[in-house]
Parts: sequence; structure tokens; C-alpha cells
Amino acid sequence: MPVFLLARGAIQHILRQSWYFLTSKSITNGLFTIARLRGTIKSDPAPIKRSYGSRGEKMADKSIRAGRKPRKSLAAPRTKPQADPKDTAAPLVPGCAPTAKPGVIQQPIRILICDDDPADRKLVRTCLQQLTGRVITLLEATSTNEAQDALRKERIDLVFMANSACGKSGPKQLVHILKRQRVPVVILTDPKTADAAEQPLQDTASGCLPKSNLSQQVLASIIDVTLDNRSRLQQAIVRNGETQELATFDLSTGLYNRQAILIRLRESLSFANRYNEDFSMIMLDIDHFVNINNRYGRLAGDVLLERIGTVIRTNIRSADIVGRYGGDGFLIILPKTDLASSWVAADRLRSIIERTEITDFCGNVFTATVSQGLVARERTDDIDSLISRADAALRMAKEKGRNRVQILLGPALRDKV
Repeated sequence: MPVFLLARGAIQHILRQSWYFLTSKSITNGLFTIARLRGTIKSDPAPIKRSYGSRGEKMADKSIRAGRKPRKSLAAPRTKPQADPKDTAAPLVPGCAPTAKPGVIQQPIRILICDDDPADRKLVRTCLQQLTGRVITLLEATSTNEAQDALRKERIDLVFMANSACGKSGPKQLVHILKRQRVPVVILTDPKTADAAEQPLQDTASGCLPKSNLSQQVLASIIDVTLDNRSRLQQAIVRNGETQELATFDLSTGLYNRQAILIRLRESLSFANRYNEDFSMIMLDIDHFVNINNRYGRLAGDVLLERIGTVIRTNIRSADIVGRYGGDGFLIILPKTDLASSWVAADRLRSIIERTEITDFCGNVFTATVSQGLVARERTDDIDSLISRADAALRMAKEKGRNRVQILLGPALRDKV
């Protein structure tokens, strides 16, 4: 009897284990089939364990079964790294123009159109005026000489130059100005004429554009790409030229320092001598500057220098050049200006400074006057003779009571008077 009971118990145990095994295998195969139909896995039942491995994923699966959308993950989606646009220069190709950033106030773009044909100038002007999303200021010139005058007087961002407007005497001078100011040039070619731009101007140009291909899209692309390349060049110059900028400008007034103003004087005088143009220069000193320093302090003297420099800079032409010569002295260069017109400008400046009230950091309010020595270029003048004569004229103004403009003629003009 006991043996029979023992055998029956063993048989029941084996049947029970077999039933458990068959039941679990059926469940596994069933889950595997369901997952394969859903597309979770293809052939390997191992992903079944990974698919139901976390509580959050189980809940997402239940939401899908119930018809609810799964909750979005708070983690930011991964994006492919984008190349820095500054690493590569944009080519001058229509259709590759960079887009402007929304919400950014754009600085007006000053464009010079140089063409001797009025109809072609009107065509370019019309296309540019119809551009949207840009603030454009247009200037026009009919020859290289007028273009040079515009470049000297105004800030120009881009020049559209017709090949027919390039004279035989102007391109070299124009190229020198364009290179110094780093102004991009686009040559407008006319298929009806066989004239081509001078070789120096072609070498300086950013590209050529047939007049027959003028359209708003092409002009917009050229403007954006050309100015974008120029902006990158200027940023590189700023990064690499901070030391040079500190060596060029005076920290107290923001004007050219002595070395820089002398360089500009030498360049302007050389240009005037070469083309026999009118040229004048003013040497200006603040009257009794030492007494102001002693009475109100040196900080008041610094405020006075900065204020006088600002008054001079804002009351002269854009073509004129001003710099701090040293101490309380300033040099003002007046290109293409005869002696009579220079005297009017100098006396007007003297009157404005005399009426200007200066307030220092301590609240002291005072005024100051200036004395000026005015000279004009003569054929035999160089930078040393011009400065020497201006300095002598300034001493004469101080000896005659200050707060005045004193003219001193050179030997050639003195003989004619």
C-alpha cells in the first residue's frame, strides 16, 4: 500500500510539472505572436522581455490599446550638429543669399550706382527700390570722378559700376579709394557695347553682372552675399586690428591721434599736389587751457578736450578730417577747399565753441575759446612747410588777443597780394 501511494504521488508530480511547462510555453508563444503582428520584433522573442521591461513602457502600451496618445517625453530631441556659417565664405551666386534675422533692425544700405547712361541708371534704381525687407539709400554718379567724390564724402557699402562709365584717367584713383575703404564693386556689363572695364577695376570687382540679367531676385542675392562677405572681412579686421585701432585713435577725444592725423595729412596733401586741387588746413588751440586745468582740475580739462573734439567733429563736412595734434591742439584738414571758404568754416567753428557751455564731473560750468591758424596749400608745400606756417599763424592769433582766426599766406600767394 505505501508503495502504491508513493508511485501515485510521483506520477501526479510529473504530470503537474509537465502541465506548468506546456502552459508557460503556450503563453510565451502567444506573446511572441502578438508582438510579431504589431511589428515590435521580427523573429527573435527576446525583445518581448525588453518591450515590457519598464513600468513606463507598460503604461504606454496600455494607453495605445485604450486609444490614448502616449505622453511626450520631456527630453529634448537630438538634432544633427549644424555647420557654423562663419567657417565658409558665401559665393557670389544668385539664389544663395543669406536670410535676414527676424526682429533685427537693419542698418540702411548705401549703394552707389555709377553709369553714364540715364536709362540704365533708372533701370537699376527701379529694381533696387522695389526690393522688400531692406532699407536702401541710393546715390548716383555718371563718371568715376563723381564716384570718387561720393566715396570721399559718404559711407558707401556697395558700388554698381557700369563698364562704360570707367574713364581712362579715373580707374586707378578709384581703385585706390575702393581698396582703402574695402568697398565691394559689381561691374555691370552691356552686351551691346564692346567696352570693358579697366583691368585694375576688374581685379578689384567682386563680380560681373550683365545688364540684361537684372532682376529683383538677382540684385537681392548679390547685395546680401556681397555685404555678408564684407561683414565677415570687417569682423576679422576688428579681431586682428584692435591693437592698431588703439594706436590710431586718441583715447580722450576719440579722434585721430598725432601719428594718425599726420599720416592722413601727408596722404591728402600728396593727392592735392598731384591733381593741383585746393587744400587748406587749420591748427587750433584752446585758449588758456592751463588756467582751466589749474582752476577746475585736470578732469575738467579732459572733459573740455572731449567736448571740443565732439563740437569740431559734428560741425565739419564728412570729407574733412580732424585729429588731436598734441596737448590742447587739433589739426583740421579741409580737402578741395580754398582759403576764403576755409576762413568761413573756421570762424563759424570759433563762434560755436565760444557759445558752448562745458560741465565737468563736479558740476562746474564754464566756457572756452579757441585760436586758429589757417593756411592754404601752395605748389612748393610739403607737410613740414605747411605745419610750420600754420603754427606761425596760430602764434600770431594768440599774440593778437586769442579767440580769432589768423591767415598766413605762403611765399607764392604773398607775392600776388
